[in-house]
Amino acid sequence: MNAHRAMHTLKILSMTAVISLITGCSNQSSDTKEQTISKNPWANAYNEQSKERFIPVELFTGATWDGKHELRLAPAENTACAQAIGRDRPCDKYHLTGPFTTKNQSKIDWVGDEIEYYKRTFSTPYGGPVESHFTINKSKDGLVRIYDKRKRWGERRYDGVGSKFPLGYWKQGEVRHYKTRAGIRVEILELNGPDNCLTFRWTIGEGRRKNDDNVYTFCPEKGFSKFRHFE
Repeated sequence: MNAHRAMHTLKILSMTAVISLITGCSNQSSDTKEQTISKNPWANAYNEQSKERFIPVELFTGATWDGKHELRLAPAENTACAQAIGRDRPCDKYHLTGPFTTKNQSKIDWVGDEIEYYKRTFSTPYGGPVESHFTINKSKDGLVRIYDKRKRWGERRYDGVGSKFPLGYWKQGEVRHYKTRAGIRVEILELNGPDNCLTFRWTIGEGRRKNDDNVYTFCPEKGFSKFRHFE
């Protein structure tokens, strides 16, 4: 009888040990996953089940992202090196700083008396220096260009409608249209590529003119990384 009880007790202890081992491994796996997300918040931006990704402003600016699903113009200063696909030349450098706050001297009627924006500057081989200002658009699903200055057409101000870079929640292959004067189309080509990079196609009008139909790639901690112009 004592021997039977001893065997029964031994079985219970063995089962308890196995359960503890499984639970411990499970907790360790959970802790490892949380540590991975905390070290790389970009891993928490994409939902594998819904195939949906949250795109923060920091992907555009190249700034460090804290993983919060919030759209904000946080302080940023970055020089991105974007490579032109299909062209044998050094990468183009894009300098971005901000945000700055200015009086509403544009055509934007929904921002109040002031507007925050990022300033991006670069230089083209033939067109000279370019300065553009970007802010979150009215529909809160993209960054839009509100000011542009270049040799080709001088200064231009815009009404804040449309999009130049997708923000917020998007799905793979999703296409959105914006009712601007010429019409803007944004299509997600690769929502969550290698290194959590984003590739999308931006088209204005019918995309027949130079620079009216482009593919852009932006990567975490880098910002603007690659582009291709359809001509």
